Amino acid sequence: MQEKGFFGLATDSLLEINSLRGPTSAPALYPRSGIHGTIVHAIGSDIVNGELQQGQRLPGDQDLMARFQASRTALREALKVLASKGLIESRQRAGTRVRPRGDWDLLDVDVLSWHRPENISESFTADLVELRELIEPVAAKLAADRATSDDLTRIEAAYLRMEKFVDDYEGFYVADVDFHLAVLNASHNQLVQRLAGIIGTVLGLSFSLQKQARIPLRESLESHYQVFEGIRQRNRRAAERAMRITIRRGRNTLNQQRKSVRDQAFQAP
Repeated sequence: MQEKGFFGLATDSLLEINSLRGPTSAPALYPRSGIHGTIVHAIGSDIVNGELQQGQRLPGDQDLMARFQASRTALREALKVLASKGLIESRQRAGTRVRPRGDWDLLDVDVLSWHRPENISESFTADLVELRELIEPVAAKLAADRATSDDLTRIEAAYLRMEKFVDDYEGFYVADVDFHLAVLNASHNQLVQRLAGIIGTVLGLSFSLQKQARIPLRESLESHYQVFEGIRQRNRRAAERAMRITIRRGRNTLNQQRKSVRDQAFQAP
């Protein structure tokens, strides 16, 4: 059974939100330009968001070629990309079918970015938050030891942009993503830095959900400032604690919103 998102509201896809990000953000892994990229992203999004269901057979080559005005070569190369991400499998005489979600590479930047916020299940939301809790507080602690003056400048600049856009959800969350990515980069741990693309996309998903929930933006400014101060003051414990508070606040507000949505649905005639 397919899990349902809990907001039930139309919204921009994460790919569109990603296009608004600042220079410190990591782009989607696979290029979107050209017919080849168009096919990959369109079919990938259809699968991830349930328009093509687990076990469902994809339309035939002729239908897909007509839909995208593409050559057979371009189509097959695009399907190979989707197969490499665990989304589809092709078998002789059985055609190309959608694989179970458990087979998808959920740490792939594109697979993550194809999730539309309104289609994200409660369990996957919890997984996203837990991933952030595992990585970001540790990154903040490392940044308190290792951040350079340039790192501090980037973190502070992102925070100041958050202040500037405190009444603008779109601008605020673009700056917020950049703040967290700047902290990850300031850890100067090569493996953590390599995770920036994944975490950046997870942040985009998390913030898209928070945007849907209309979380008051001013409430998160103080904990972000404390993250910056902890790093600037070389206080490892303070930086780590402030990052945990930041993530926890967003999680708690999402949980409250989720409960409110469930209560409204229960009370509806």
